[in-house]
Amino acid sequence: MKQVYDLSYLDTTALIYLIALAAILGLCMGSGLNCAAYRIAHKKSWTKGKSICPDCHHELHLLDLVPVFSWLFLKGKCRYCGKKISVRYPLTELILALSYVAVFLKFGFTFYTLNIMVLVSCLFTLSLVDLDTMEIPNRFLIVPAVCQLIYAYYYGEWASVWYCLWHGLVLGGAVLLISLFMDKVLKKESIGGGDIKLLAVLGLYLDIPSSLFLLIVACVVGIILAVIINKRENGKPFPFGPALSIAMLITMLCGDYVTAWYLGLF
Repeated sequence: MKQVYDLSYLDTTALIYLIALAAILGLCMGSGLNCAAYRIAHKKSWTKGKSICPDCHHELHLLDLVPVFSWLFLKGKCRYCGKKISVRYPLTELILALSYVAVFLKFGFTFYTLNIMVLVSCLFTLSLVDLDTMEIPNRFLIVPAVCQLIYAYYYGEWASVWYCLWHGLVLGGAVLLISLFMDKVLKKESIGGGDIKLLAVLGLYLDIPSSLFLLIVACVVGIILAVIINKRENGKPFPFGPALSIAMLITMLCGDYVTAWYLGLF
C-alpha cells in the first residue's frame, strides 16, 4: 500500500483548485460511467449513440446531462415526458466525485493517483452493472489489472510485477478454495466467479495484511447492503461486487493505518 503523500508544498489556492478539479472530474466521469453501466446492463452499445430518456426515448440535450445540477434543476424528472429520474444517478455521481477527492488527498498529485482513479472508476461501473445484472463485466477487471502491472513495472520493474501477481494469486486463490468448500457444504454457489476474479485483481494493489482488512470490511459492508437491498427488493439476490468495491476504497484510504495499528499491538 502507498503511504500518504505530503501536500504541504501546495499553497491554499493550488490545493483548493486541485480538489475542485478532482471533484468536477469525478462528477463528469460519474455521469458518463452511469450511462455506460446502464447500456451494458441493457445489452446496448456503450460506445455508440447519444443519450436518450429510457422512458420516452427523446434525445437528451446537453443541458439535461450536467452532472447532479440537471437532476436538481429538473426536479428529478425528464424534461420531455415528466417521468421520474432515479436519485441513483446524482447520488452515484456525487459518490464518485467524493472518491476522486479522497484519493487525491490520500495519494497527492502523482501518477499513482491516476492509477487508483482508473481502478475506482472501474469499480464504480462494475458495481452499477452488478447491481442490475448480478454479473461483473471482465473488461472492468482487465483494465485496472493491466494499469497496475504497467505501473508496477515502470516504478519497480519485474520484481514489483511478480510481487503484485503473487498477492493477487494469494487473495483470489484463497477465496476460491474457501468458496469451493462452502459450495460443497451449502450445496449451492456461495461466491460468484466474478467476485473471485475481482478479488484477484484487487490483490494486485494490496499486501497480505491489507487483503485481510479488505475481506473483513467487505463482509461488514456486504451484510449492511444485503439488509438494505433485501428490505427494499423483497428478497432479491444480493450482488457482492459493490461491497468489495466499497471495501477496497476504504482499504486504500485507511487500511494501512488500521493494519499498522493492529500489528503494532503484538
